[in-house]
Parts: sequence; structure tokens; C-alpha cells
Amino acid sequence: MPQKTLNTGSIFNGIHFKAKLETVQGTTATADRNSPESYAVEVSVKVTVPKPHRSLADLSKLNEQIGKVMPELEAMLPAAKVSQDFDVLYRRKVTSIRSNLDRLDQLISHHNFYDCETMLELTNAKTKRKALLIQADMDVDTDGADGDRMPTFDTTSRTYQPMTTYRWKKRTPVPNPCVPIWEKRIADNDAKLKDLKNGDGAKLKADNARLRTEIADMKANSFLIGAMDPFIVLPGHMFTGKKGGFSPRMGDYCVVLAGDVFYPAIIGDAGPSTKIGEASMRICREINPASNGGLRAVNDLKVTYIVFPGTAEKEHAPPDLLLWQTRCDALLKELGEYRGKFFMWQQPPPPPPPTPAPAPAPAPATPGTQGTPGAPPPIIGAEPPKAPKQ
Repeated sequence: MPQKTLNTGSIFNGIHFKAKLETVQGTTATADRNSPESYAVEVSVKVTVPKPHRSLADLSKLNEQIGKVMPELEAMLPAAKVSQDFDVLYRRKVTSIRSNLDRLDQLISHHNFYDCETMLELTNAKTKRKALLIQADMDVDTDGADGDRMPTFDTTSRTYQPMTTYRWKKRTPVPNPCVPIWEKRIADNDAKLKDLKNGDGAKLKADNARLRTEIADMKANSFLIGAMDPFIVLPGHMFTGKKGGFSPRMGDYCVVLAGDVFYPAIIGDAGPSTKIGEASMRICREINPASNGGLRAVNDLKVTYIVFPGTAEKEHAPPDLLLWQTRCDALLKELGEYRGKFFMWQQPPPPPPPTPAPAPAPAPATPGTQGTPGAPPPIIGAEPPKAPKQ
């Protein structure tokens, strides 16, 4: 009997759905079985694309401190323009949805679709200092490994990568800690390739080619470390090099405002073109100590990223946190006097030198001979002397 029913719910990526079942009178089972249209599902995805705001009142709804800690912001907002990158970001999100309509499990999540409130181009009328203001949430970036500075790396994120876009030439022979792991992956793939029953030969060879390229990269360069270095991540499409003064570059200085605290940082990595609002683990843990590779630091769009385009140093180099915060403090003052707290990073201590190899034990004296004159007799069962702690 023909009828209609309607059920509602949500799928794992937070997308709300309405399932409507409609039955109609058919012909015969044989005829209806041979008709694809007799038993079908129609999918219609509806997306509301947000508009960026430009008022202090709207910004204050997300962070009531912003007008107090940046008293000159209100005067800059009337002349501020919405960055074209805001429109590009949401266009790319929509394109991603369109390309995955046949794979609902691959659709961008409801949370990540609405991850940017606004993106404004600010200019101080007196100093002419320009800045890009981005209002978003804060995901955690654990990427980066550098044998020159830290012999270990964080693996709590499923998307961990040992490389960051910001890099510099290695300065010590200490290997990147990820190199042995990458080499083992190549060996494992080679073992699978020997199995004639394995039908993924082309995929495994391509994976090995990528791994070898990354190993060469790790042997030649050092990278930022998410757990040690304060940096933010911006979508790759924003690094266009367009003229106009608001196009960011890798290594540009920036400050992150959370509540009434300004955290100095740099742009250190390029991320997916459909997401924004991400900072290194070091910044995230200061804002939310519970954050990790699987738990974002800030869920709501309450974090303000203030990027100073065109301020990167000429050459990339190992992090100098004193320099970074000195430059960020000066740039923030050029944008307008601020009254919030300016966070001061503690420079991480240098890694300890490798533990020296223990000296070889002296050969036992032959019967009838004496030991070295003046040397104390050996103590049976004593532990060898330990190297001093660094």
C-alpha cells in the first residue's frame, strides 16, 4: 500500500539527515526487479554557506576581551575588507562536498565546514602596518621531527608527518628519528612485493618512491617540532604570493589571541585547503593542557589569529624564541597598542650530547704480575661508573 514516512538523525561526521521513505504501487515483481528506479535512494545535500562579519560587536560575542585588549581595533574595522581567501576557503569546502557526493563517509564534517568566522584585512592608518585577522577554532598540529634538537617525536596524531613546510638545512650529523621507521616501511613493502599473490604492486612501489623522497628530505633538512615550537598552520591555497600586502608567506610572524593572552608565533606549516584554525601542540597545550593529537585545543570559533604578511626573515633558521617574541611584540604595537598579556616562551634547552661509550675494561693481569702501580684494586660486583647527567 502506498505510504510516506520521515525519519531524522545524524551520521558520524555530524551531518544532519532526513530519511524519507515513499512507497508506490508497482506492476509485477519480475518487472520491478529489472527496473533500477523501482528501489532507489536519492541524496540531496543542502549546505548553508556563512557570511563573514566585520563588526566589533560580532567579534566580541566570541571573545569579550578582544575590544579591551585591542582598543584600536574598532577604529580599523570600518575600512577593513573581507579577505578573498574567506570566499576561496568556503568555495573549496563546497567543491570538496560536490566531489564526494557518492561517498558520504568522505564528506567534510559539520564541525570542520564551519571552522572560520571571518577573515579581515586590517591596516593601521598611522603606522600603515597591515595584518590579516582570522577568527577560527584551534586544532592541534603535532607534525615535525628534528634530530638536531630532539631525538624523539610525537605519534598521537593519525595524520602525523615528520616534515613541516618551514625548514632549514641540517646543522648536525644526528639523524632524524623518523628515518629508521621510514626505512622499515620500505623494507616491509619490498617483502610484500615478493608475494606474487599481492595485487597492490603499483601502489607499493609508489609508496616506496614517496618514502625515499621523504627520507632524502629528512637527511638534508631540519623541521619545526609541534611539541616544542610555537607556530600556526594556514591552508595551502593562501600562499599565493599575490601583491597587495595581505598574502601570507611561510615564516611570517603572527600572534594568537585566546582570551586576553597574546601568544607570539610564526606561520610554520601549510595544511589542507578545506580547513583553517590550527596551531602547534606547544601553543595548544598552553591554552588547553588537555589537548593532544586527537583532542583540539578550542572547539568554538573563539581564537583570533593575527598574521603580519611579509614579515618573515630572509632565511629560515632554527627557532629563536626570543627573536620571535621581540618581533611579534613590535609588530603588534605597530598595529595598535595592546593591553592584554603577552606570553613569553621559554627557550627549550639544547638536547643532551650523546652518552659517551664506556671505556673498555682492562685486561685481567696474568698470574705472577702486578697491576698498575698506584691503581686501586678492582671491586668485585661493582657497577661501572655512570656518565654524569647533562
